[in-house]
Amino acid sequence: MTAPRPTILVLDDEKNIRRSIEIALEQESMHVLSAHDPAAALRMLSERVIDALILDIRLGEVDGIGFFRKLQADGLAVPTIFISGHATLSEAAQAVRIGGFDFLEKPFSAEKLTITVQRCLELASLHNRLERIERRAGAHDIVGDSVEIRRVIAEAMRVAATDASVLIAGESGTGKELIANTIHAHSARRQGPFVKVNCSAIPDSLIESELFGHERGAFTGAITARRGLFAAAHRGTLFLDEIADLSLSAQAKILRVAQSGELQQLGTDRTQKIDVRLIAATHKDLQAEVAAGRFREDLFYRIAVVPLRVPALRERSEDIPLLAKFFVRHFCDKNNLRDKPVEDDVLWELKRYRWPGNVRQLANVIERMLIMSGERITVADLPEEVFETSSDAEETNDASTLRDFRERMERAFIIDTLRRHNGNISQSATELGVRRTYLHRKLAQLKITKKDFFA
Repeated sequence: MTAPRPTILVLDDEKNIRRSIEIALEQESMHVLSAHDPAAALRMLSERVIDALILDIRLGEVDGIGFFRKLQADGLAVPTIFISGHATLSEAAQAVRIGGFDFLEKPFSAEKLTITVQRCLELASLHNRLERIERRAGAHDIVGDSVEIRRVIAEAMRVAATDASVLIAGESGTGKELIANTIHAHSARRQGPFVKVNCSAIPDSLIESELFGHERGAFTGAITARRGLFAAAHRGTLFLDEIADLSLSAQAKILRVAQSGELQQLGTDRTQKIDVRLIAATHKDLQAEVAAGRFREDLFYRIAVVPLRVPALRERSEDIPLLAKFFVRHFCDKNNLRDKPVEDDVLWELKRYRWPGNVRQLANVIERMLIMSGERITVADLPEEVFETSSDAEETNDASTLRDFRERMERAFIIDTLRRHNGNISQSATELGVRRTYLHRKLAQLKITKKDFFA
């Protein structure tokens, strides 16, 4: 897939200036649009994806700086290069101070113009990457070496080389967004935006406006125009998380955009072309949702060209020690803490827990223990939830034999210790090398009662 040509909009009331800029930039494989007045430019910015704006500070009686401020207020601002042949030094400084990329004084050479525009586009690309990093704050690389996670990563890398739509299934907290990010980061669209949409977090009354945008006055409360998330993802990837939570009406409109490559903002009959790759994710069984009439079958087949499934953390428990140590390093840096060692017994307890919240829950537990623990992380720092008996289905005999054996030996050892100390919890905990609170948890977990050690 070849890189798309950047689109540059020129707003200048002098026809000859517009034409000379157009000739210079088109020789550099840029697509140039021209407007002679702010109304025409505003319409183009609302209807199309513009990569940069070249704006005359003085447009007859219109103030170019004031027009730029309006774009900022309406959420339509793009990287902007100001030009003028009559601007004062203070006007030029103000143009850059309020957010302009640069200022060029007329007349300027074609070489100076193209270099400035190329630098502007490069900086815009850098800002896009920085915004994507900020939007991923708290997220991490895919960590793990289990067969299950290596399979998913390999599948993600294969599909990344294509432009196919992807449906990522998996329980909440398994890392579906990380897989989507990996696909985008290794695709031909990696220089474009990666736009995330949490479909379950947007009210039904706002979802269409959020996705497709709206004109000013399109509905009550629409006091300014808004660019939709589909348009924001132009030449990049749109990640629709929890897509099963969308209404049937919103599903129908997404299907139309996916099929036609065109979208229509609320409050207008105009359509605009967009180039977006769709990646969707859900923790629900979409085929069951289709059968129940809650999800459109045609949209299901449109987004599920390549289906991927992210395994639950309990399906790759051998990755838990690696994940735990990774999160320790991450959260120590985040909270300005010294790296803390994690005792082996902690890792054992973490591995045996069923993790209904998956990797997200593990990360929270690790951060909590780091903040609340002493010089090292011990079993006494583990939260109560890790010791709770799993409510999931029983494992097979082969899968639980080693765990059962360890629990039987651990139970017998604790009972023997309690008997020697006549049931004294403090003395028994001291001999066992654990805290009293931890010993109480183990007694509850292993179902040890006074009848056992006073028998």
